[in-house]
Amino acid sequence: MPVHDASKVARRDFPPTPETAAAAREFVHDTLVSWGVPEPFDDVILLVSELVTNAVVHARSTLEAAVRRIDGCIEVMVTDSAPERAVPQAGPLTVDAEPASGDRRPGGLGLALASAIASSWGVSYGREDKAVWFRIEDATRSSSPPSLESPPVRRGTTGGNRPSRSAWSSLDAALSSRLSLRQLLERTVEYAATALGGDAAYIALATSDETMWEVRSAVGLTVDGSPWRPLRVRTEEAFPSAAPEPGPTINDDLMIARANRGRLSRAGMRSLVTAPLIVDGRVTGLLGVASKRTRHFGPAAAQRLQDGADRIALPVERSRLAEVELSRRASLSFLAEASDLLAGTLDERMTGALAAQLITSRLGRWCAIHTTNDLGVYQLTHVVHRDENLNDILRDLLSGEPPREQREPRPLWSPAELEEEGLAEELVRELTHGPAISIPLVAHGRALGRMTIGNDEAGDFTRDQVDVADDLSRRVASAMENARLHERQASMSGALQRSLLPAKEKEPVIPGVDHAVFYRPADEKNVVGGDFYDVFAASGRWCFAVGDVCGTGPEAAAITGLARHTLRALAREGFSPAHIMQRLNMAILDENTSTRFLTMLYGEMTPATDSGGGMRVRMVSAGHPLPLRLNQKGEVNSFGSSQPLLGAFEDVGFETESVDLRPGEVVLAVTDGVTERRSNADMLGDEGLKEIFSGCAGLTAQAVISRIDRELEEYAPGGHTDDTAMMVLRLL
Repeated sequence: MPVHDASKVARRDFPPTPETAAAAREFVHDTLVSWGVPEPFDDVILLVSELVTNAVVHARSTLEAAVRRIDGCIEVMVTDSAPERAVPQAGPLTVDAEPASGDRRPGGLGLALASAIASSWGVSYGREDKAVWFRIEDATRSSSPPSLESPPVRRGTTGGNRPSRSAWSSLDAALSSRLSLRQLLERTVEYAATALGGDAAYIALATSDETMWEVRSAVGLTVDGSPWRPLRVRTEEAFPSAAPEPGPTINDDLMIARANRGRLSRAGMRSLVTAPLIVDGRVTGLLGVASKRTRHFGPAAAQRLQDGADRIALPVERSRLAEVELSRRASLSFLAEASDLLAGTLDERMTGALAAQLITSRLGRWCAIHTTNDLGVYQLTHVVHRDENLNDILRDLLSGEPPREQREPRPLWSPAELEEEGLAEELVRELTHGPAISIPLVAHGRALGRMTIGNDEAGDFTRDQVDVADDLSRRVASAMENARLHERQASMSGALQRSLLPAKEKEPVIPGVDHAVFYRPADEKNVVGGDFYDVFAASGRWCFAVGDVCGTGPEAAAITGLARHTLRALAREGFSPAHIMQRLNMAILDENTSTRFLTMLYGEMTPATDSGGGMRVRMVSAGHPLPLRLNQKGEVNSFGSSQPLLGAFEDVGFETESVDLRPGEVVLAVTDGVTERRSNADMLGDEGLKEIFSGCAGLTAQAVISRIDRELEEYAPGGHTDDTAMMVLRLL
């Protein structure tokens, strides 16, 4: 490239490290100042930052930055040693796509900015190197354009000419793009650092409740060049003396708020300038740029930063409010989904397991659930970590008493507490640096347990997340309370139902008769059934009964208990079946105030007097399905006659019927829960039951029960919507 007499040239080599962009900016800035180039030269610094960053990220080789001043123009060339890694063509200065997972941004804006800002620019390829250059007019350029030759173009050169614009104009282009709040903040701190020639920049936003400030994005403040992670501080910690002033503030000696001093000092920063983001007279954020040199910022730089802060204040606040609304909707959706899932179970252990899984999928990295019994003793019931291999370790650490209640996120353990546990260094760091909250599970003023949620070091809890966790704890506690109430009710129902049926071990052994019984309520866990059976001995007779009370629940159980105990008492007095039914009918009418009716098949067996053996049965079927008899040929027929049901009318009479049963015959008595079994619109009915029963010849009494139950399930899977009772008597 020809060099004119008026030209000045400076060059410096840089390593491909994250700190190179800041060092190159400083090199160009100091060079231009030493040459007497009047400020501002923000466009030059901005493009240097972008081109050097692109070279570091994409070429990953040692690079050279050369700056030249000729006849009022500033020319900068960035050369790397990787010509095989081509520079992408300049595209429109908009970014619509979300960045890939883990990326700081979708891609460099170097050529796009050069296209938008520089007077001319280009890319030159050689065998051993590649150069990207640009020219920008400075303030001393004469009105007539100089005659300058372009830098040497070796091969594949691209270039262009654009009018020069300020660095904040580039930010305007970003503001007009459809960027997320995170992307917008990242662009802002990058442009701010470049526009002021700073080594670091950050932006902090007020939280929705204005009690906290969050440093949402920063550059130059991480030691190893890793992405910035949000940092939350209280308002009084960030601004201990006063709230942010309405204008920019310069800190030459870095006597800044305690919340920032440590981070900036560790990054080697010596001076700072900040500008507030103001919307409708309210400070909504703070934009800061720091430098490693003292007294680096003057009033002009401060005003320039305030101009940028004013440009982004309203768009950032709008994006923040949109983010808050989106988060609120997501929280409501999460809580609604959690409520639906928790309402779908009435098992306390399942409730705790669901809660822990929901929390680790949405709120934290791990969760522990402690429950307490009626004596106030805590027990760890569930521990879930996103890394399943850590569940047992957490279980050991959290066994026993739960952590104390804490709604302010902070670590549960100190390094000293875990140093003897022999844990992996990564886990120790997570547990001793990661925040955690522990919230009581309270329902109706009674403590049911404790819910503890933890995160890793990178995952702080926002106030909104704490509020969501608090809301979820109430829903979990309510679901647990409902599960406990259901368990108590099921336990009482089971105890009551057992009292209404004879104990298996107390059923009599009937000489010459193999018998079996079966009972299943419509709701096996919650409701006491209205069907019952009984088998007992009384005065040399063996009595049996199968009954069905209209309805279920406690009222039906009361009628069942009355019928069963009255039946036994009257049978032991030696009354006939007809007389027993008469007395039982009057007892039900006297006690029944809820219009509960009862159907019952009652019979008593005595050995037959003839030489053929068998049993003589004396019976009454009071409104109940008639019993079926199966002979050895597989023929099935009903016997007896239907008489009035019990508990409906006073002036009714009953007659005792006698039937002789022969060895080998099988008697089946059922409630209508069997015959009224439905498969879609079809009902099993009496004929369907007879067909099933006809295939039971030669089976034991228990085998007959099993066969019928299996056939019913095949006919209508899960279709036991009514209580079911069966009794089988097989004569030997």
